[in-house]
Amino acid sequence: MIARRDWSKKYEPWNSACGAPSGFRTRKIVPRPLKLTRLGARLAGPFAFQPNNDTRTVEYPWAFEALQVRRGMRVLDIGGSLAGFQFVLGMEGCEVINVDPGEESRGRGWQVSEEVFAKLNRAFGTNVVLKKCFLQDAQLPDDYFDRVVSISVLEHVPEDDIAAIFAEIRRVLKPGGLVVLTLDLFLNVKPFSEADRNEYGKNIDVRWLVENSGMELIHGEPAELYGFAEFDAAAIKAKQDEYYVGVGYPTMAQTIVLRRAK
Repeated sequence: MIARRDWSKKYEPWNSACGAPSGFRTRKIVPRPLKLTRLGARLAGPFAFQPNNDTRTVEYPWAFEALQVRRGMRVLDIGGSLAGFQFVLGMEGCEVINVDPGEESRGRGWQVSEEVFAKLNRAFGTNVVLKKCFLQDAQLPDDYFDRVVSISVLEHVPEDDIAAIFAEIRRVLKPGGLVVLTLDLFLNVKPFSEADRNEYGKNIDVRWLVENSGMELIHGEPAELYGFAEFDAAAIKAKQDEYYVGVGYPTMAQTIVLRRAK
């Protein structure tokens, strides 16, 4: 389904506690040289180290809720970059591995500094593992993860790579494990305009993604997921005021949960 505008109020306590989506207000008083120290990073918050579109106001807390986080859970974060979500999961007692090729991505990539990553782990008392490579090259063990999460990443990835990514997800996810995804629904490309793509990517056919995932869709309303026969762009536009629309660039967030068969 598409994230609602009123979710921001529902998730306000989580965002306030975690400093999502752009860091605590106190980040503004932290001098740049001190930002990566333990004190500076904690004043800035885990979300202060990577720019975010404000749709993350609802995406991050929704994903946290959908993951059903428990201490000791093994979580694979695909394309986590330097985003704070992985460190929040680490502080909750999860074993987290972030696989992200960074600027080597074949789609739109973001710079991922291993040095900064290590400093953030020290600052937040976490042990999140960064594998700076493509998922297919990460050499992860079979049936290892309880959860897989990817926040607004796959729309930036070439479709040929998406099929390979899901083949790996099926291999490394435990039977019964969940895949928690958000996907941008861009309002300035097809099916809402004539453009095929914008500077960030294109709208993914979610029906194709689900069918090729080999998993069961357990959260996601077909009428609000682009690519399904029930999806009606005109109806979505007519109800746009109900949805959370990003200010940084015109997008809404599609929320999806898949489950690997037991």
